[in-house]
Amino acid sequence: MTILEPYQVRAVDWLSHTRRGIVVASAGSGKTILAAAALEAVARSKPRTTKIRVGWLAHTIEQKQQAVDALNRFPELLPLIDLKVECAAAEHTWSDRDVLVVDEVHWAGCNQWSKQVQSCPGARWGFTATPFGDDQERNAALLALFDQQVFTIHRDEVSARLAPAKVVLLDASDACLQQPIDDEIERTMQRRLPYWKGEDWKLRAIVAWQVCIKRGIAGNKARNAEAVALAKRHANDSVLMLVNEIEHGQSLADQIPGAVLCYSKMGKKARREALEAFKAGSVRCIVATSLADEGLDIPIANVLVMVSAGRSRAKTEQRTGRVLRTFAGKEHGLIYDFRDTFHPMMARHSKVRQSVYLKLGYEFQP
Repeated sequence: MTILEPYQVRAVDWLSHTRRGIVVASAGSGKTILAAAALEAVARSKPRTTKIRVGWLAHTIEQKQQAVDALNRFPELLPLIDLKVECAAAEHTWSDRDVLVVDEVHWAGCNQWSKQVQSCPGARWGFTATPFGDDQERNAALLALFDQQVFTIHRDEVSARLAPAKVVLLDASDACLQQPIDDEIERTMQRRLPYWKGEDWKLRAIVAWQVCIKRGIAGNKARNAEAVALAKRHANDSVLMLVNEIEHGQSLADQIPGAVLCYSKMGKKARREALEAFKAGSVRCIVATSLADEGLDIPIANVLVMVSAGRSRAKTEQRTGRVLRTFAGKEHGLIYDFRDTFHPMMARHSKVRQSVYLKLGYEFQP
């Protein structure tokens, strides 16, 4: 029997009385278990002569498997439902479903996802750890798909399920990077402006980010050397290293004994084997791209090296949450991040991440 946390019980009760709605809950709250429990509550609420036709829309292959694993924890539910689980990339039609579960529902505000969600005429339940963003039009489209109904599980309700977080801020960086970065930004702007149809400042923001990633992150020798040294120092831990680009990730993985690069477009079998080896402890370091932003369930991970940068508050919480899920013997999750003073824009991004750590109650280490 699966025992639910009090906040999960409240969310299940809300969903079982809500035809369409979104549950917003932080990483580690057990959203797939919550969804399966809500389905069981509805399925067993009254005698039925036919099976409930359930659709489950996932973002990644890993999330498809997580959905199946969650449903298998409710053996009395399985005989009562006719289940289809698909990734959004398959562009499946859900017109024959009585209820559609949408994982990572914040994507449903975009066209590819919204059409699939709209195809289900029955109940729709969405789940996400990512709060609504700055795009008000997209937020409105998302809420319209779920009848404007939102149930929020606050982080302090989930904290008992998470390990404490400790943060170490690092200063490693090549000197004198700002001028070469600014020079390349200007050269790139001059090349792209004649073909750009939007406002100049928007192009500059895009270019600045791309150049900072290229020169300030991937090309930052001192920063990269520190990241590799950290992985080697924690050779007996389970290390998750997050990067922005595959090529950069491969370069780092090649320097770390036994490390494996993991990204969304690698072969399904190879990705599954890499993650299973990490979960089993035979691989001690996974270098991952945006695959780790959503739906990556690796509770054994206890050290995070944030080689990737950015200022997204939602992604910062999601990424750090990967090392905070409880696991036997885990006393805390250790997070290494960089102050990135090599360029003013990246330094601002770093300060945003630091403010997220403070808000979440993470402990800063010297």
